[in-house]
Parts: sequence; structure tokens; C-alpha cells
Amino acid sequence: MTDATLRTPAAGAPAFRPGVLGGRLLAYAALLIAVMQAMGPVVWVIAGSLKDRSEFYVNPWGAPQAWNWANYSEAFEIAHVGDYIVNSLITVGMGLAILMFTASTTAYALARFRFRGQGAVLGLILCTMMIPPDILTIPIFVTMRELGILGTRFGLACLYAAGGFGMAVFLLRSYFLAIPTDLEEAAVIEGAGPLKVLWFVILPLALPGVLAVIIIQSMSMWNDLYLAFVFLRDPDLATVPVGLLNFFQRDQIDWPRLLAALSALTVPVLIFYAMFQRRFVEGFTAGAVK
Repeated sequence: MTDATLRTPAAGAPAFRPGVLGGRLLAYAALLIAVMQAMGPVVWVIAGSLKDRSEFYVNPWGAPQAWNWANYSEAFEIAHVGDYIVNSLITVGMGLAILMFTASTTAYALARFRFRGQGAVLGLILCTMMIPPDILTIPIFVTMRELGILGTRFGLACLYAAGGFGMAVFLLRSYFLAIPTDLEEAAVIEGAGPLKVLWFVILPLALPGVLAVIIIQSMSMWNDLYLAFVFLRDPDLATVPVGLLNFFQRDQIDWPRLLAALSALTVPVLIFYAMFQRRFVEGFTAGAVK
């Protein structure tokens, strides 16, 4: 066996390419930097929530010397974090129910039925995604006052549903178009109407898209501050962001307690997103092509 034979890689074995290895290392380094940049503020908030007030001002960037879990119990008692969570859950739940009913029926009609002006209707719905709610504050305020839903959870839930309606219709319609019509035709032969076909045939098949809409809109509704602050002025109905804002304005010097309240409300959202991120990606990609 010659030296050339020893230097020749075996058949089928991948050849060592330094350029490929260097590219992978560079990609991993970039991903590590991105993860550290994203998780750094979260780690800082959690670490700051476990310090007492004196340690926080002396050592704001380091790890806590002694874990002060009392900040969390005091945040729930003083800041009424539990009440804010219940208010947000009720409001977000109502908003998601209204959104999914209206968006799914509209998307199904635009995907399966043919009628005059269909393209114009879809275009108008998509145009709502381009209008920020800030410039419509006064018209929305007047409309809600005339309807008698100003300052109510139902009114805020309707605003949340209206804000996510365009995106939900666009995503669900794209997903519905990718579903074959054979199962729908079989259900119609069995005597099912359009609503039964939608609820028992289409939506189960479009579950990744439905979950993607729910995840996106629930996080958007949960984190909303502007609409909740403007249109829901009753302190007893305040949602999580408004409650944190009120707590900050009232106790702005007690940073550890404020960070404890922020951690208690932020970490569950991150865990929720981490658990369903696969469904989130599937919902955006599965209905992309027919």
C-alpha cells in the first residue's frame, strides 16, 4: 500500500473541507450571539427580581447573592398581578373566540365560493393590515360609545379581533386553498351544510394554520398596551400591560418588585411560545403551496 493510497479517503466517506467547517462554525457563532442578545434581557430581569433593593443598586448586573423569592409574593399582593392575569385571560379569550369565528367563516367563503367582487373584498380586508390603530383612535372611540361597549371587556375584545382579522383571513384562506375538495364534496353528499363542512372537515385539516393564528394573535392581544389603556379605563378591568404601567408609576423606585411582577407575566408567555413554536412554523409553511 503506497502513501498515495493512505492519503485517499475511503469510498463513500465525506471529504474533509475546511471551508465548510469554517462556515458552520461561523453560523453557530452568529446563532449563539443572537441567542445571547435575545435571552440576555430576560436573564437580567429574572436575576434582578431575586435581589433585594439595596443589592440591586449596588450590583445591578451580577447574579443575586441570596435569592429573595419574597419579591414575587409581594408583587402579587401589592401589584394585584393575579387580577391582571385573570382580566387578560378573559379579554384575550373573548377576542380569540370572536376572531376565529369571523375569520374562519370569511376565509372559507373567499376560498371556496365564487361571487362578484370577491377580489375587491379580499383586497379591502388585506388593506386593514396596513392601517395602524393609532390613527383611528377617535373614530373607534366614537363608534364604541355609540354602540355602548366603550370601557367593557367585550368592546376591547372586539377591537382585538378587528385588529387581527386581516392577517387571520389571509393565512387561513391560503391554507384552505391547499386542502383538496374531495372530503368536502363527500360531506355535502352526506347532507352537511357549509358550516358543518367548515367546523368538522376544514378546520381539523387546517389545524396548524389555526394554531398559528391563535399563537400570533394571543401574544399580540396579551402584550397590547395602547388599546387597553385608551379604551378600558376601569382599574378593576385592567389587563397585564396596563397593570404593570400603573404599578411602575406608583412604585417606580422598587425595581426588584417591579421586575418580579414583570417576570411572573413574561416568562409564561415565553414558555407558551417555546412549546408551540413548531406549530407556529407549520402554520406558516404548510399552506404556502397547493
